Parts: sequence; C-alpha cells; structure tokens
Amino acid sequence: MIVFKPRNGENYWREKIAAFLHDPPDKALSIADHVKRSKLFTDELHVSPEELLVDKADQVASGLDRTFLPDSKAGGFVDFKKNPVITHPTGKNGSFSVPLNTLSSHSEEVLQVIRQDENNFPKAQPERSFALFHYLRHVLPYRLATEGPLGLTWQWERLPADTRIPDHTIWQHCALTSALYSCYSLSRDRRASLMVFSITPVQDFISRSRKLRDYWISSLLLSWLAAEGMKVIILQYGSDHIVYPWPVGQPLIERMLDGACNFPSDWRNRYSLETRAATLPNKFVCLVPSGEEENIAEEIEKAVLGEWLKLANSVRDFVKDKSFKDVPSRCTEAFDDIFKRQVEHFWELNWSAAPLLDDKDLNARGIFVPQNLLSRVREFVEEGRETGFPYLNYDEKFFYPLSHDLCQRGLAAEKLTPENVRAEEPGIKCHLHTDFEALRFSCLECRERGETCELDPARKPDPNPRPSVDPCWKRIREAFSESEFKETERLSAVAIVKRMIYRVVEEEDHPLYPYFRNAVGFPSTTEVSAQDWLRRAKREIDESGLSPRKVAEVLHREESPKSEWNEIEVIDSAVEQKVKKVVKNRSDLGDPPDIVDRYYALLVMDGDRMGKLLAGGFSSTWRDVLHPELVKGLQAGKVDRAYVGFWKKHLEVKRILSPAVHGAISQALAEFSLRTVPFTVKAHDGRLIYAGGDDVCAVFPVSGALRAALEIAKAYNWGFVRIPGNGVMPQEVSTGSELRHGDRLILHLGSGEEISISAGLLIVHHKWPLRSAIRRAHELLELAKDSVRNGSDRAAMAVSLHRRAGGERVFIAGFRDLCFGIRIWDAFLALVEAIAAGHVGASFLYGLSEIQEGLLALESNSDDLVRLIRSQMEKSGIVRSHSADRDVLARNIAALILGGRRTPTGKKEVSTEVLEICEFVARAVKRKTTGGKVTESRNE
Repeated sequence: MIVFKPRNGENYWREKIAAFLHDPPDKALSIADHVKRSKLFTDELHVSPEELLVDKADQVASGLDRTFLPDSKAGGFVDFKKNPVITHPTGKNGSFSVPLNTLSSHSEEVLQVIRQDENNFPKAQPERSFALFHYLRHVLPYRLATEGPLGLTWQWERLPADTRIPDHTIWQHCALTSALYSCYSLSRDRRASLMVFSITPVQDFISRSRKLRDYWISSLLLSWLAAEGMKVIILQYGSDHIVYPWPVGQPLIERMLDGACNFPSDWRNRYSLETRAATLPNKFVCLVPSGEEENIAEEIEKAVLGEWLKLANSVRDFVKDKSFKDVPSRCTEAFDDIFKRQVEHFWELNWSAAPLLDDKDLNARGIFVPQNLLSRVREFVEEGRETGFPYLNYDEKFFYPLSHDLCQRGLAAEKLTPENVRAEEPGIKCHLHTDFEALRFSCLECRERGETCELDPARKPDPNPRPSVDPCWKRIREAFSESEFKETERLSAVAIVKRMIYRVVEEEDHPLYPYFRNAVGFPSTTEVSAQDWLRRAKREIDESGLSPRKVAEVLHREESPKSEWNEIEVIDSAVEQKVKKVVKNRSDLGDPPDIVDRYYALLVMDGDRMGKLLAGGFSSTWRDVLHPELVKGLQAGKVDRAYVGFWKKHLEVKRILSPAVHGAISQALAEFSLRTVPFTVKAHDGRLIYAGGDDVCAVFPVSGALRAALEIAKAYNWGFVRIPGNGVMPQEVSTGSELRHGDRLILHLGSGEEISISAGLLIVHHKWPLRSAIRRAHELLELAKDSVRNGSDRAAMAVSLHRRAGGERVFIAGFRDLCFGIRIWDAFLALVEAIAAGHVGASFLYGLSEIQEGLLALESNSDDLVRLIRSQMEKSGIVRSHSADRDVLARNIAALILGGRRTPTGKKEVSTEVLEICEFVARAVKRKTTGGKVTESRNE
C-alpha cells in the first residue's frame, strides 16, 4: 500500500488548522460574534495561531477588498440573514439570493458534525492533524451540505467570506489565509512567494497518437504527473497552497487525500471519477514560503520524474517479460539503453517564482511590470491613503495581480532558454515520435563489432531490417494482439509507454487504477463513428452474442483493402458471419451502415484571453460584486462621507484581481471542467478526452457534436449553476429558490464580452490518421480565435467537414454573431433540423453554390436576398405548410451564407460551404432520430 507522509510536524498542522478557523464557517450568519464563535472551534480542536501572523495573513488574503469598504461603525454593516445575497466575482450576472429559511447562528451544530467525523482520522501525529486540516478544506463543506445543520444544505458551500462583498466564499478566504500564514511562519523574512510550475511538452506528447486510446492515455498521464507535482506541495504545506488549479473536487487529488487521511468510502461522493478523463492542466500555481522556492521546485522535479520513471520502467519490464523470454541479454542492451535515454530526458520541467510584491519591491530597479496595471492599482491605493482608510499596512496585498504577472512572464522566459536540449537521435525513427529512435535490438552494435547474431547465428546482424521482419518488433507483435501494434509500426520508449501503460497499472491504490481499469474497452474512432448505428442495432447484436466493439472491427475490416487486413485484429469467421447477419437484418429494416457512420467529430475548445482574465480583465465592476444593500447605502449617502466620495468615482470601474478572486476564478474553471463539461459530453453520446479548466477535448458521433459544442460554449458563460442531486444536466439559475435539497450551487466564469471560449470541430473519416486529425482540429481552433466579423473576434467556432473524397469544407462563425438579427449557429441548427425533417433537399443546397455572385450582390439588401433564396426553393420543389415557414427558412439560409467570419487576411466571400456541412450533419441527425430511414418532402 502506498503511504503518504506529511512533511512538517504536528505543530505546523495544528497552527494551520487554527489559521484556517480564524473565521468560523458560519461567519456570514452573525458578524457581531464571529470572533467568539471562531474561538469555539479552535478551543474544541485545541489549536491556536500566532495572532500577529494570522492578522497579516487575513488582511493579505482579502487583498484590496476589505481596505476600501466601510465597516459597521462607518455604516457598512450588511445583515446577511436579513438580506442573503451573493454576487459573481467575474461576470455581469447580478446578485443571487440564498434562501436561509429560519435559522440560528449556533456553531454547536457545526461542531457536532466535526466531532462525529473526527473518529475516522489516524491516531498518530502528525498524520491526524494533517487529516483534520484537509477534512476542513476538502470534506467539511460537503458534510455540512449532507447533514444540514442550522437548516442549511447546499448553502454551506457558498456562504461568503465578507457580506459586504459576497463574491467569494468563506472556504476560499480561510484556505488562502491559512496558506499565507504557513508561508509567513516558515519564511525567515516572513514573506510569501507565488510559484508556477510547468510540465511540457503538451500537444507534442498527447497528439502523437495512432489510437484514440493513446490520445486519452497521454492526456491522463500528463494530468497525473501534474498531480504528482501538486502532491509534493500538499504533503509539505497543504492543499490550501495550490491557487490554480482548484484542488478541491479533483479526483486525482481527492483519492490521494482519501488514502493519506483515512477518509471513509462514503465521503467519496464529494467528487466524481465517472468521466475518467484528464481534468488537471500541465501547470499549477502555488504559494510557498519566501526563501524555499528553489528547494521545493527541486522536490517537485524529483517527484515528477521519479514517478514517471517508475511507471515507464514497469512498462519496459512488462514488454520484455512478454516478448523477449528467449532473447539473449546482449541483444536487448540497445533496447534498454535507448529506453533509458529517452524516458530520462523527455520532460521539460520549468518553474518561476516571485514574491508577493510590495511598494519597496516595485520601487527597486530590475523589476519590470506592466505600467498600465501598476498605474491602475497605485491610483486606487494612493487615493485610499489620501482619504485615510484603515487597513493600509501589509501593502503586498494590493499588488497581487502584478506578482502573478511577473511570475507568469518568468516562466515564459524560462521556456525560451531551456537548460537541456536533446541531441538529435540516430537510427530508424519512431512511427509516432519521429524525432526519437525506435526501440531495437543490438544488431547495429553487433555488426560494428563484427559479431554474429546470437538470435540467428546463420546470418549477420541486420541494422536496418524491414518493419515486418524486425526481430525486436516481430516478437513484440507476436506477444500482443494484432490490433495493438501495426505491422509497419516501430515505437520509441515514450510511445510504447503511452501504448502499454494501462496494462501495468494493476495496484488498486495507484492513482491511475480507476481510470485504466477498463481501458481495453476504450472506443476506437471506428466505434465512435458507428455509435448511433450500433445503438440502433443493439437488439440484433445482443441476440448474436456479439459486442459493439467486435461489430465495429468487422465493419472496419470489410471497408479496408486486403493489404491493410494484417493491421486489424484477426476476425473469427463465425464472428464475421454473425456480423453480416446483423447488417442484413438492419438492411432489411432500411437501416444499413451509411457513409455518415464512417465519420466522427473531434472537438477542441480553449478559453480566450485567459492571461488577460487572470490579470484582472473580467467583466464585473465594483458595483457588480458589492452587496446591493451596500451599493444603495453608498448611493444614498448612508455611510461615512469618505467612502461615499471614493465609491462615487470607482463604483463603475472594473474590479481588481485579489488573491481571493484568483481562487474564485480557479474554482469556477474547475467546476466547469469537472461538472458541466462531462455531463454535456455524455448527454450527446461523446467521450471526454480531457477537460483541464478552460481546455476541452472530446470525440462524438457526428449527430451530437455540434449541439454539444454550442452547449459547452454557452455554459462557459453561465454565472450561477445548479448541479441537481438526481444526476441530471447542470443548468443556469438566477435565484436560490430554484435549488432543492441534495443539489449543489457552483459558479462558472459568468457573462461578459471579455469572457469567452473558442472551438475547433473537425468531422473526419474514422480511417484518417488520428495525429493528422488532432493537428487539424487545433488549426481550426486557431482559425476560430483569429477570425473576425464586424470588429468582433474570438468567441467563435470553426467547423470542418473533411471528406475522404471531395476535399474539405470549412465554416467559421462567432457564438454571439448575428446576421439579419439571427444568431448564426441558431440558423445552422434550424437548417440541420429542416434537412433532417426532409423539408430541404441536397440538390437545392448544392444549387445555391451555382449562384454565388447573385447572392453576394444582394448582401446589403436582405429582403431581396431572402426572396431570391425563396424563389430557388420553389423552383426546386420544396414544400412547406406555411409561407411564413418558407420565409424563416430562407432567412436562416441567408444568414449562414453571409454570416460566416473570415481570418484577418481572408477575403470576404459568400460561404456556401456551410450548406454542405449542414447537409452532412443533418444526414447523421436524421439517421439517429428516424432509425435510419431517410425521407424527403418534395413536390415532384
């Protein structure tokens, strides 16, 4: 069993608990006596902090927020029980009412839950205090929501830290305070530093994949390595030190804590393993004690590389045991040497750190920060000083966005000057990682030494054998199934680790075990393409005793030329006959496999301007994030005159990033990727590859991909989100009265012009090389980000239909773009539905491409353009029940033809390519919704 040992002693963790509880969880319910209630918690747990340090940590964690707000003496008191409202930290989503029912603010009920749960923790120290701290951080909000003390359930997770500015939770604030406290207590100069750690390459690692399973596993491996790096921070300092990504609810983190803290199995409902996808990005941001940056970075590097090498070497041993039992050890010397060289020098680990900057740092030479950002913050602070506001000490709390910017730019500079540059490798190259030598036997060395071949003494060692007779790879292919390795495939160490890792993770306590447990059944691109048809054929498949996977393999084989059959797993003749019978039965029902059943969709999405967002470029103003009652008081002059004058100038100004808001952004991104994206992908029959914050990748049958992409993009801008307790689809809500017992309330990034996501969606034949498909999907994503229309950019999707014969059709449009008052993607869906219903035929759509010049000439005259399209409908014999329906359809088509975006260097053109894409998608939708029967309504 893997043992997780916290690095610091009992006193460290006990003080950390006390710092976390400097405010009680129910602080918002009664501000007046919250200090007394906090002492109830610390006395109960027999912990106490160093008062001066916890006061400093508390103030710095609050950033600018608390400094410029009136306290109760100045008329700034907000009674949360009477006016229970929270606000959104980044979006313009207004306020959200939180029903509190009838309750008291008696902390004894909360303490009772903690007492009940304490019995589960380890008895020995420091493990017990480590477990108690992470229980408070990761489990207590879930337990309070489950147990319902004070008559509250889902509300516990969203109670604010400050009722005057209720845009971040008490849990975020307390975690940040405890992290800063620990940094100050361990640092000789009582300072904290922000550190970012990065693991690369990313796309070069995951995209070099032949199988869809390789792609998924590569993403998981990268996510797992990031988790191993974060584990060092957690064991050394605590999970509160991780600012980004939000660690709470992350399965790889939570499973580690379950083991380290001895949490009972029924607490695992606080997170979900169901998606089995990568949900951690390749880099993380954390707080560390000033002076310990280099040491902890070395510890992280050692841990990440150590776990990688351990897993890689287990793959090496597994492959050798299965394949080389009769091979002399001298023959495998080169195999071992190449493997060692490649796995030891593959990863690039970079880090950068910067102290939380104060005025002294910023006045010193040698520190460059963006002047516009510095001026904005300094203007705010200087005016506060001139006004005489309190809490102006500890000035590092003001300049958090500058510290974050400096840290990120330091990392970028590190990546530009790598310490270790890999030398060019010799020999036959890997089929996937073409810059690496393929693994091989020692034939080259034996030949250079003039030695005979120990495997076959009758011949000389061959340093350059054909793939099919390569003695190393011939043995590997013979040891595994035919579909595992193609006859032409020779792989490097990195590639074979990705291919075989799922076969060696067999210990239940390994972090990757629950992900790889059924990895052998991960769908191929063939299965994803044919998924709708396979589902319709389920009865026939079940009656034949077959699996959908086996049917897909036979269909793939039948479609492939005989020259490729040796690269497809051998199909038993009896199985082949059963599949043919299934196909015949479906064909008799009018539902044979169709051309659209050979295509799948690959979706990649990425948040726009994330660097700008984290530098404070969100949509919310101070008015948006302050409690509405306080805003009214400021506007009515019911608070101290100094505050009224100050906020008269700044109420409509964009809110400035604080540490707590950075935590809120991190949590919103995590909840989006952990909760909403997986539900949406599953609802449209997709398979999630990764969802790491603002990055998403998934594969779908063609029928569901477009709607999934549009729903994910829409959800990205949700503000307040209900996660129903019954497991149905998340939904945006505007008031707490829409939630029920067992639900959860989470936040996404919210609405606003500055907050958006873009997408690339590739519809491609299942036999097109996956690596090429991945590359093209990312090119489409960049096309979407670079596209423009009427001055609008980003927040767009580029869709490509890449037909096996007939070239590529591309269409780009913004998610918010309008043409003739119609949302472009609404018009796309409407046309797809019309085609699927048989109201529009392919001949009509293709005919429009022949009159492109006429369509473009009428661009500025929408009425005439609609009339022209409608006349073409009537000529082609399209029948609609009402004239108004024909007008709507014509306007939708016109919007699509003229509403597409172009790249900055592209020319303005009529886009009839979109109609071909619509027709193809509609065929897939039609087959899914009508059981494969194709009908068209025509007047002939």
